Amino acid sequence: HTNGDVISLNLLSQQVLTKSQSFEDKLNVMYYAMCVLASSSKLPESIERGLKILSRLGIDLQGCESGSVEACVQETKDLLSGYSDDEILNTERMTDQTKIMAMKFLGKLEIGMTQIMPKSAPYVTQRIIQLSLSDGMSPVSPIGFVHFGSYIAKLGDISGGYKYVKLARSLLDKVSRENAGEVSCFGTQVIAYVEPLQAVLEYHDEGYAAAMASGDVVRAGLITQMKCSQSLFAGINLQALREKYAAAIKFMEERKLRILTLQTQYQQQSVLKLIGIDQEPKCVSEGHAIFATNKSVMRIYYYLKMYTSFIFRSYDRTKENAEKYLTCIGNSWANLFLAHAFQALFHTGLISFWVARKSKEQRWYQRGNQSKLSLRRWAESSRWTFENKWYLLEAEESFCNDDFDAAKSYYEKAILSAKDHKVKLKRTNAYAFTEFSSSRPRRFAFYSYLQFVHEEALAYELAAHFYLELGEVDKALEYFMLAHERYHEWGANGKCNSLFKFVEDFMKERAGQSSTIAPENVDSGPASKLPLH
Repeated sequence: HTNGDVISLNLLSQQVLTKSQSFEDKLNVMYYAMCVLASSSKLPESIERGLKILSRLGIDLQGCESGSVEACVQETKDLLSGYSDDEILNTERMTDQTKIMAMKFLGKLEIGMTQIMPKSAPYVTQRIIQLSLSDGMSPVSPIGFVHFGSYIAKLGDISGGYKYVKLARSLLDKVSRENAGEVSCFGTQVIAYVEPLQAVLEYHDEGYAAAMASGDVVRAGLITQMKCSQSLFAGINLQALREKYAAAIKFMEERKLRILTLQTQYQQQSVLKLIGIDQEPKCVSEGHAIFATNKSVMRIYYYLKMYTSFIFRSYDRTKENAEKYLTCIGNSWANLFLAHAFQALFHTGLISFWVARKSKEQRWYQRGNQSKLSLRRWAESSRWTFENKWYLLEAEESFCNDDFDAAKSYYEKAILSAKDHKVKLKRTNAYAFTEFSSSRPRRFAFYSYLQFVHEEALAYELAAHFYLELGEVDKALEYFMLAHERYHEWGANGKCNSLFKFVEDFMKERAGQSSTIAPENVDSGPASKLPLH
């Protein structure tokens, strides 16, 4: 199981099943067989097997996909309202071995259903919490509470979600750290809506170590993918990130984590394009089959196509991929992920206002406005991470409304906010205590200097297009130059070359004659090479 050797595990499983004397004796090997199905891109089969086994154990979850996520979360919230945190933490341990095994199957169902049956996942969470309160806490109980916190946060209550994430962390110390990897994996996503994004990256290292210590390579792979993705959102230098993606894909390929490998290859392709390397990913053999059946994979693919088209200012491709992406998000994970803020709201919001200005279609304007309102709400929980994004959406909306004075003000606010929210940290082996880590110290080993340089670049560039539209050419060129400098600092040489060509073509057209300035590769110097005269 740990090595992803499906064939050997199936052979060994059959031997155990043949010699087992009772259904209870077979449960452990059935559990591992279910895990292998999930990690080998056979999620529907894994879920079906888990549901059948749970039914035989007296837990019927059939038909839960037709229920309401909101109603289920509210029912669970009402149940927990009768318990204090101390009462939950001091609940006795579960002793019934059959129920302990049932909890393990529920925990495995949780992660599978969140990917392809998101409306069903909260019902699994609810059952984990119900059994934990009625029959005692098991090593799976923290999984139920961290997912519940994630669902609450996804529905808009960030502080409430954060509370249950911290409770799940505390439960690990009470019952077992066996599932610390999964708790860290999903809890970190909620923390990123409260604590500075760049600092949150270190929680992934803690989760990865916990997952590997327990032999949970699937969770370790997911955490690795999430850290790569969040590093991109956090503005980590792309050249350093390129190495991280290569190492992540190698880890996943060696352990035959096919779904994660495919998703990470899609992300790697976007990073390479930003750097200036056009390289199609070497997809796993089952890539087409996975893409056709897994909405999570499909959503990531179309988001990345939409994002890269937007960054390189290809309007038609951006709109086309945005349409395809938006058809996928209705079936996205029920959990709150940081990617939700960037994919479904921030970048989609910017794209929506761009399309609204060009197409004059009201539905795009409305989508952009909804994104802006969500980012404004999240900026209340973390100004550090979301304030500059909210300001930039305000600027783009004002541009749409021809409120040029407001747009100018918000573009400046977005630039300053991205510039100001940076963290300067040195690598250290010292331990430190945080509110989130409760009584357990965490080892910090931060990057030396982190900031939203990529979003500062984007704000400068969008402001430049705004000024160009107003006919304020000198201001536009100044901001294009500053955008070029920030993209270069980020390591986005491919984007720098694209921006250089746009400005050069504009200057040629404006001058009505061929430019005498020879384009230079961005590696040879900063943005002062832009043709400003």
